[in-house]
Amino acid sequence: MFALTLCAMMMISISVSPVHAQNKFKVLAVRGTVTNGSGKALTLGQQLATGDKLTVDKNAYISLAHVNGRTIEVSKKGAYAIADLDKKASAKTKSSTSKFASYVVSELTEVKEPVSFKDDRRTNMRTTGSVERAMGDEVSVWDSVLAVVGGPGELQALAALQSGAVNEGSSLVVISPRHTRLLGDTVSFVWHKTPKAKKFKVVITNRTRDPILIMRVQDTTYTSSIKELNMSRGSLYYWHVEGDDDSGFRSDEFALWYLDGKDRQEAEATMAEVRSDLEAEDDAIGQLILGAAFEDMGLNADAQRAYANAVRIAPDVQNYKRLYADYLRRQGLALDAYVAYK
Repeated sequence: MFALTLCAMMMISISVSPVHAQNKFKVLAVRGTVTNGSGKALTLGQQLATGDKLTVDKNAYISLAHVNGRTIEVSKKGAYAIADLDKKASAKTKSSTSKFASYVVSELTEVKEPVSFKDDRRTNMRTTGSVERAMGDEVSVWDSVLAVVGGPGELQALAALQSGAVNEGSSLVVISPRHTRLLGDTVSFVWHKTPKAKKFKVVITNRTRDPILIMRVQDTTYTSSIKELNMSRGSLYYWHVEGDDDSGFRSDEFALWYLDGKDRQEAEATMAEVRSDLEAEDDAIGQLILGAAFEDMGLNADAQRAYANAVRIAPDVQNYKRLYADYLRRQGLALDAYVAYK
């Protein structure tokens, strides 16, 4: 296994492979200066054959996808023969893993930047402050995305509306998928800070909207065990967050389905299969593959964490941010998608 190290810039040189050599890997991500033997830049999607070699400098990083769907991340200084990496990656992958890995590989190598983001990045935006995000952090982004020069893209326009609502205190905005299935033993509730409330209530109800638990918190996040929340398997629940002053200031409603029976068995089997195929679960690519698998099964809260983990592990790779932002956008979290991508 090749450990992931994210530090300074990288220098990778690749020997020129014979024309007849068989392609074994595709480049998913590189950080820093990457060249082949003739000095040409190594690009996303480039094929590497059995006759090629990699030379990785100190603190370098490259991510590769094998033809069988496995992924490898190389960051340790040294010279590597593609033939040797091929042997390490040649174990047969299970069909479910190949499906999710293929999705990640195609997204990283075939789509470099979606149209919605291209439009956003061409727009000049004047920042005037900060949007306070959840988990107690304050990330300097912008006070109002409404102060835009030029025509905003679709995502930016949606982010502008949500940003204004957050800053003005006219909306209590949750950072969560609209609905998610639950497989694990814990659940997290996260929302944006707002000038309209300093303390909050997280309210969980059953399918008939009868409250089963009300938790008072001072932060913008709350994590609890399923047991503490008194949830039963195979049951549907709803939750929202509101100000603690009984003023009626509250967020939209979100759904939780705690898996049981056949649904739980299938989800557990699929995730165990995917995890067993990963070169390293704590690699950025491994987290992206897990994210794709979670999302496919409707485990959206787990998917969100996995995509975010990939960006945390490899913060210098813009394409990883794009996949995370794309996921947030699919969940209707326009503001957070824009922030994640920028």
